[in-house]
Amino acid sequence: MKIDARKVAPDVYQIDFDDTEVVLEGSDLKALLLQVMKVLAPAGSTKKEEEKSKEFVRHIKNANDMGIQKLLLVAEHEDVLVLLKTAEEDDVLTNKFFSNMSDNNRKMFEEDLNYKFKDKLPAGRTRKAMTRLMAICKELEADESLVYENVMSR
Repeated sequence: MKIDARKVAPDVYQIDFDDTEVVLEGSDLKALLLQVMKVLAPAGSTKKEEEKSKEFVRHIKNANDMGIQKLLLVAEHEDVLVLLKTAEEDDVLTNKFFSNMSDNNRKMFEEDLNYKFKDKLPAGRTRKAMTRLMAICKELEADESLVYENVMSR
């Protein structure tokens, strides 16, 4: 099988599998790559991923309000729910996110947290959501929308 991949536009990629052509955005291509890597190395480094997630949670608490607001706009609702559920005991993080939402949005998130995540989150779902959120944050950092403040204070 002949496989070819190339960039066709900013953040748009084309992958050819013989005569089949697939066009993906950068985030979808990253998700595909992660899935392929999990298949090829199923044992993976889950401890490293857990540490990255914990570090991300510690780090995001120091993000500027504008960055959090932009993250809330571009991130998937389900991914933000996973983050809030993961850190539900962390008042600083939940206050950071809820204070950057409208009242209606906050109510929606609170209801979804109570309804969708009554029990423990599946590890695979958490890992995928955190990976996507970290990637979005890196993009927001690159365009200087997301800035971390007072890193030593929390």
